[in-house]
Amino acid sequence: QHYYITNNLRIMALNDTIKIPLELFIGSTATFGAIILICIIVVTVYIRKFAHEAHPGTAPRFVSGLCCALVLITALLLPVDVFMTSYQKFPNGTWRDWAADNTTRAEINNAILYTYYTCYSLLTFCLFVLIPFAYFFFEEGDSEDDVPAADRLCSAFKYSFCFVFLVVALLLVGAFVQFGDIPNFNGTIIDDLDSLGDQIKRKGVESALSFTMAVLTSLGLFVYVIYSAYGLSAFPFNFVKTRGSAARELNKLRVDEITRDEKERQLASKYADGRPVIPSDRRLLQKLARDKERYSELQRLVESEHDSCWNKILICCRPFSIVLGILLTLLSLAFMASVSVTLVDKYVYSNYTLGYVLTTVHYKYSPINYLLTYAQLVFPLDYIIVLLIVFYIASCTVNGIRRIGIWFFWIKMFEVVPKRTMPQGLLLLSALFSYAMVALNQLMLVAMPTYSTYGSQHYMVPDNGTMVTKPCDNHAPAGECQLTQLASIITRFTIHANLYGALVTYLLSAFVAAYVIGFVVAAVRRKRSILEKAAGNRDAEDDPLLNL
Repeated sequence: QHYYITNNLRIMALNDTIKIPLELFIGSTATFGAIILICIIVVTVYIRKFAHEAHPGTAPRFVSGLCCALVLITALLLPVDVFMTSYQKFPNGTWRDWAADNTTRAEINNAILYTYYTCYSLLTFCLFVLIPFAYFFFEEGDSEDDVPAADRLCSAFKYSFCFVFLVVALLLVGAFVQFGDIPNFNGTIIDDLDSLGDQIKRKGVESALSFTMAVLTSLGLFVYVIYSAYGLSAFPFNFVKTRGSAARELNKLRVDEITRDEKERQLASKYADGRPVIPSDRRLLQKLARDKERYSELQRLVESEHDSCWNKILICCRPFSIVLGILLTLLSLAFMASVSVTLVDKYVYSNYTLGYVLTTVHYKYSPINYLLTYAQLVFPLDYIIVLLIVFYIASCTVNGIRRIGIWFFWIKMFEVVPKRTMPQGLLLLSALFSYAMVALNQLMLVAMPTYSTYGSQHYMVPDNGTMVTKPCDNHAPAGECQLTQLASIITRFTIHANLYGALVTYLLSAFVAAYVIGFVVAAVRRKRSILEKAAGNRDAEDDPLLNL
């Protein structure tokens, strides 16, 4: 059968006419188009904020911005998926007229599924090919020798080939390695999984893409444990804690300057008769000269901070800043509480053999899940909430990377400093950010399991001669409820590769533990003063490791 779309959004088959309502098309595509525009604007602002002013090259900024925008768009596919899946049923649990046919539902679901696979394929290319190539290309360009562009290209291709080989290996493993079928032992859990039918069966070539998604997600969860957990705990305290008066910092600098000048005068008078300067005093004079230059730069930076319009605005908005910090702290706690509730549910009602897959949500006290399940009934309220959660987690992840820095084991490679981040540091920042956002869909599935899996779908069952409406879960009769495509992809792979499900569960448990530790550290740690911030920015710029 060949299909085409008419101006009234009517899909026509050979002997069949399937009507797709206009509100479904507008509600999904127009809103998602607006989100794409917002993602591009936000990413552009962030890239301009961190890019080094002395390195105006556009290629690293473009590659970093492209990867960050693409991964944000992928993370925000979830509410589109939920909307298009839930909208196929009425609130009373019956199918809408245009969705009563399985063919129509399959067409819509496949469109969402292929959108996911397209986005993840592009992300795989960006993370394993584009970013490594750009990193090695500019790494050669920063050497002391004037390396020709052709040699830099050859070197970048040579090093990037290893990552291309890795991608091919991942796809081959996912396509041809059989991870196993659903475990065979007695129990209602297996019956519930069997009721999902084709929604969790392996589907040929899609297994390769699912395996690659699982690898990217696992790497992203490590980023959550190392960076995002501390960012989620520390970021709200930025708005609550005070930094101190800029005038007080200037006074401290002036006192230090007077003390330093006094030491210089004492040394000058000591050797006024022309006798030779002893080595210890010579070293002290050199140190004082370096300090004088350093303090002059710090004084300029603090004065600029003190006189800035932004500083005056922050002083005026101090009460609102405290309220915002408290609200963000509550949001972080609610999100982590939602993750913790689902993890406890997994440990109690599932097991390692099943990859800790839940067939139903037993603990109904997840605040984020409860909020979004009912917000989805009022379009586009859930869109707005998910958008805020995604951007908040993204901001906390970047904040965590800024605070901790980019490390290679015990070697600190780059500092992430506004206006002073080197091109290679910017590329690595975008790579870490992208890995974290790839894993966000898995995190959403844990933090809001009902919303992410079934949305607001209901089904009808007979009860004492009457039909009763119940929220969809895995206990529903076959064909009555649909998984969202995200839940279908993840559940399908997890149930056949229980090691992945167990790894995700353990990493998320480490993520919660890291958040608790980070919260305690952030609560007792003093906020850096303006002087310490200026000194840190200057030291980061002069750090020789930035030129690696």
